Amino acid sequence: MKKIILVSFLMLLAATGCDKNDTKKLEENKNQTPLEKLVSGNQRFLEEKTIHPHQNKKSVLENQNVQHPFAIVVTCSDSRVSPEILFDQGIGDLFVIRNAGNLISDIDMGSIEYAVEHLDVKVIVILGHTECGAIKAYIGDKNNDYKKHLNHIDDIVETIAEEKEEQEAEKQTPKQDNVLGCINANIEHSNRLVQENLIVKEHKTKIISMRYDVHTGKIIQL
Repeated sequence: MKKIILVSFLMLLAATGCDKNDTKKLEENKNQTPLEKLVSGNQRFLEEKTIHPHQNKKSVLENQNVQHPFAIVVTCSDSRVSPEILFDQGIGDLFVIRNAGNLISDIDMGSIEYAVEHLDVKVIVILGHTECGAIKAYIGDKNNDYKKHLNHIDDIVETIAEEKEEQEAEKQTPKQDNVLGCINANIEHSNRLVQENLIVKEHKTKIISMRYDVHTGKIIQL
């Protein structure tokens, strides 16, 4: 009977992807800086050694009345870019703001201010990614002569086109030949907008630019 129980337990561990070192990794995760948590989490994701921290009912109950995220992540709505998965984090860990092209509107800025001022988050990550549809739409806009969608998609393209960083990148290399440069310029534009926010300045919140590669799963710091 004991052998049957042991075998069943081992089968359960294998099925859930649990590892004997997961407890140790969870403890290490607690003691890391916010940036270290993000970097090591993505490394676990790349190596297929994710520990899925705080992804259980216990975490729901622990966060039901209050939240203490350790990082704000401003990123794209793209279905391939899910911060909690890519950084191997869970419930209550990340305050995530998503829209097409990881742009910063007044509403997004208000969300950032809330997390900084009321949740005391010390790190903001601007996470762009390769193969971004919003940037591709902007690049396809040759001399502002793209086909008008007659809807809000145009607002996205026009907002990107007005970014100073994009205009500077265009002076160096035609955007059609500089997809990655355009992606980076867009990330840096959002970074600059957040840096200029008075509440972010007052709280001395750290701002980090990152880019996710949809081909490899790797996230790098710019």
